[in-house]
Amino acid sequence: MRKSAASRAVPFGGRHVGIRQKDWLPYALIAPAVLLVSAIVIYPAYTAVRVSLFDMNLLRLSEAKFIGLDNFKELFSKDAIFWSSVLGTVRWTGCIVIGQLALALPVALFLNLNFRGRGVIRTIVLIPWVVPVAVTSVIWVYVFDANFGVVNEILVRLGILAAYKPWLVDASWSFATMVLGMLWTGFPFMAIILLAALQALPQDVYEAARIDGAGPWQSFSYITLPQLMPTILLVVLLRTMWLSNHVDLIYLLTDGGPGRANYTLSIYSFMVTILQFNIGYASAVAVVLAAMLLVAAIVYTRQIEKTRGYM
Repeated sequence: MRKSAASRAVPFGGRHVGIRQKDWLPYALIAPAVLLVSAIVIYPAYTAVRVSLFDMNLLRLSEAKFIGLDNFKELFSKDAIFWSSVLGTVRWTGCIVIGQLALALPVALFLNLNFRGRGVIRTIVLIPWVVPVAVTSVIWVYVFDANFGVVNEILVRLGILAAYKPWLVDASWSFATMVLGMLWTGFPFMAIILLAALQALPQDVYEAARIDGAGPWQSFSYITLPQLMPTILLVVLLRTMWLSNHVDLIYLLTDGGPGRANYTLSIYSFMVTILQFNIGYASAVAVVLAAMLLVAAIVYTRQIEKTRGYM
């Protein structure tokens, strides 16, 4: 009787190994990565969703009680802080992503030029990104301090201000200060990613455009920008996700204040945890934020695919 194909042995490295045995090799190779992702991503996400369904306080964990969707009902129907935090998240993320892109694109175009000392300039541009956000926050606190800040000293000496201004306790100016700090620390990431994309663009297209009489602006508008669009959308997606989850700089500069003027969803979840110890409610806020980011990621990903399809 002839043996079936599934049980037939095939040569592999000088030996005969059954097809069934060899088919397990890819799964064995990716198993460590799957286990690692499960440990640091999937399990914490599952835990957050599960905890959000409980009335759970860190000081009384033994008294945790399953309440189903009650935390979410309270968020959407009764919690005004939640809705102001949603708007704060959109404002925070939108201002910084747009600002960082507006800074990063010209910087990337400049760093793509051939000039002496280009490597040194590229290294210097990376410094704000390398500096930890906690250190940046401390620097910004001293720069904008109401009593001895450098900004106040310069503006008073120039006659722009009559007296020192408490930047970090004013709702509008504290937000502007935080945005400025995050622009400074985050734009190098965008610039380097865009620079890498610029260097991968085919140069023969630019040569053909120059022969046809296209100027620098035409080359940028009709060649560079369309070719960069998938990378721009990808980096905007990454920065949107990271900034929406950002806590460090907001908390260290203003604690989300004055009052709750600069609350985002991540700050709100953090504050509920450390001040009220209500990890069930804080997890519900985090789950809503994760759902919003998931929807944004799907929209961005589809747009990226459409953009690549036109190229």
